Amino acid sequence: MTRLAAGRTTHLEPEEIAAETLRLFDAGGDPSIRQLATALNVTPSAIYHHFTSRAEIVQAAVDLVWAEVLTETSVEVGDPFEADPVETLVTLGIFARRSFLKHYKITPYMAAIPRSDELSATGIALFANVFERLGLSGPAAGSAFHYYASYCFGNALYAASRLNANEQLGPEHPGHEELEKFRASAGIQDTSSKDTRAALDAILDLSELDPERDEELFVLGMKQILEGFTKV
Repeated sequence: MTRLAAGRTTHLEPEEIAAETLRLFDAGGDPSIRQLATALNVTPSAIYHHFTSRAEIVQAAVDLVWAEVLTETSVEVGDPFEADPVETLVTLGIFARRSFLKHYKITPYMAAIPRSDELSATGIALFANVFERLGLSGPAAGSAFHYYASYCFGNALYAASRLNANEQLGPEHPGHEELEKFRASAGIQDTSSKDTRAALDAILDLSELDPERDEELFVLGMKQILEGFTKV
């Protein structure tokens, strides 16, 4: 039995490294191996005993978020391999968005290939099962997954990017009336109504100003995409 590192009561495990990495991301950082080792009261070599690179560590932390998404989805719909396929996809999309907004600092890495073979295989099997129960198989299912993933995960990435950008650069930007004055002074022709321009401008800050409405519109868009699948 190896000796415990000073300041520790348990031996270091991969799961602890991944969890601490996610915690440090949530706290506002993008931790280095040295920062992670300091937080865990171990040497960097102890971390490299479990992971060969920082990339693997970040992948493992992202896996934790995806595992959280799958767990929440299962709690909500029951067995996702048997639950209504549309309900499963809508619920999965909602919890993926919520989880990656909660952990928005790590969301830029959300597309990382899962380090866990089990998680990767489960995810692919789940989507294949759900799309086949919607009447889509083979290349048609692949195309449907592309549409669905691009919308759901792209939406989560955009909303998280807004949070990161506002935190780093500040939330201030020209108001709608200022933009209207600039448009007039620049001689931009009236090619659209003022109400439509105001509505589009308001959407940019919706995830922060009215997150409930933001999620409501997200779900509406997702359902419209899924409705299109069932008409194929």
